Amino acid sequence: MRRRAPRWRLRRWAHWNLRSRLVVVVAALTALALVAANAAGVVLLRRTLIERIDDQLSAVNRPFNRDGSTPYGHPRVFPNVRLGPEQVLLLYGADGRLRDVRRSDESNDLPILEPYEQLVADAAAGRPYSVGGVDGTSPWRVLVVDRGGDRGVAVLAVSLREVDETVGLLLLIDIVVVLIALFLLGFLAAVVVRLGLRPLTRMEWVTAEITAGNLDRRVPDADPHTEPGRLGGALNLMLDRISAEVAARRDSERRLRDFVADASHELRTPLTSIRGFAELYRRGGAPPGPDLDETMTRIEAEAARMGLLVEDLLLLAQLDHDRPARRRPVDLLAVAADSVRDAHARAPFRDIRLTALDDDALFEAVTVSGDDHRLRQVAANLVSNALQHTPPDVPVTVRAGRSHRVPAGPAPTVSVGGSLPAEEPVAVLEVTDTGPGIAADQAVRVFERLFRAERSRSRGSGGSGLGLPIVAAIVSAHRGRVELVTAPGRGATFRVLLPAVSGGGRDEPGDLPRGVAHDTPSRFRGCPGLPPSCGFQGVDHACATTPPGA
Repeated sequence: MRRRAPRWRLRRWAHWNLRSRLVVVVAALTALALVAANAAGVVLLRRTLIERIDDQLSAVNRPFNRDGSTPYGHPRVFPNVRLGPEQVLLLYGADGRLRDVRRSDESNDLPILEPYEQLVADAAAGRPYSVGGVDGTSPWRVLVVDRGGDRGVAVLAVSLREVDETVGLLLLIDIVVVLIALFLLGFLAAVVVRLGLRPLTRMEWVTAEITAGNLDRRVPDADPHTEPGRLGGALNLMLDRISAEVAARRDSERRLRDFVADASHELRTPLTSIRGFAELYRRGGAPPGPDLDETMTRIEAEAARMGLLVEDLLLLAQLDHDRPARRRPVDLLAVAADSVRDAHARAPFRDIRLTALDDDALFEAVTVSGDDHRLRQVAANLVSNALQHTPPDVPVTVRAGRSHRVPAGPAPTVSVGGSLPAEEPVAVLEVTDTGPGIAADQAVRVFERLFRAERSRSRGSGGSGLGLPIVAAIVSAHRGRVELVTAPGRGATFRVLLPAVSGGGRDEPGDLPRGVAHDTPSRFRGCPGLPPSCGFQGVDHACATTPPGA
């Protein structure tokens, strides 16, 4: 049982709150310090008073010499000693019998003395010592003096009652003062500890509210100069990160739900058409002939549409898993020229033109390291997006070029991808239209998967909503960035920034876009009216003169 008691006490102590433990520890340490200090003071005072009494006793014996005579030459006899308060003089003969007793007052109390033989030894020692009293009230301080020859000894005793009373009074005062000091100190310690731990209490309230679901609560007044303040700052930082992670997770879950719903809807539309045509054929509604051929054509078209959607989703999944792209030098100018040529083939009546990055600059080959097929898909998607979401009379301009630093144009409405060094050369591909533009609340979502600015429009005219997300994913995989600069009524500019390869202007003629004049492999111009000497036959572009040497 004795071994279990300390553990039980420790467990009980562990259940106390921090405020109580701090107050108890401070009070206990303070009490220990006060008791030790006052005890030392009492002991020192008693010793000092006794030393003063010893000095008085020695002063009484000082006039006598060891030769048995007084300082004045008279024979040694007991003089008329003036006794102080509560002093007693006892004279013993050589036979050990008490001869005389002199008192300074009427008290009958006497010291308890030792046998005569011990008194003689004490006289030889000549040092005062303490003994008890006959009535047991207070001790005495005794000095034994040898009277010389066969005259015996004299015992001079002083009562220590006043010393004990003084020490007792001081001890009582010390106890009262210590108790009052402990009470006041305990009260002040409780107040100070309560104020000091108030931030912890606030943290407790905040965590309780956060546990209840209010993730926006924060610890107020987090002073970094105090321990609770630093703890509160760390807690606020942790809560900010948790809130950001929770918000990101909720947003991701919302986007995933929207993506699954939109993907299901996108796949359901061609599947419904295919099933409808198949059911029409099964019921005999499409007999052999033109009707059956049209039905099969529609089924094939819907299946192809569904296949394209699945391929786009698969491509995004592959890019999400950071599958490395096939890297080789690619001329971004050739990619831009081919995208313009292909767009002309699809929409021959649209105004689609190719220019250099600066409208008055020369065309230059712009070499980047990347996957040629994916980069062509980026250019094609951007041009198709511009054609699809602008009126037929709105021109579309494609710009490609190399810049010695990241272009410092208008701040993009939305940007997706990594950051590029500000002083490093970059390859730039821009697709600009002067159409109606995009509202800010919709512009920030254009790179989301299956997002369409106009939810009510048909799938046939609105696309699948995967073109721009594919652009963002491919550009990010090439360590680049895609930006959108737009405003309602001011058109839209999609800008692709990719790290440029040094020396990209020295590609071989075979690497240039088809139709470029090979006698100027790095720098060439087109000419107005697209004459045969122009390097971009079949591509509408802004240029000034024919190639040198043409």
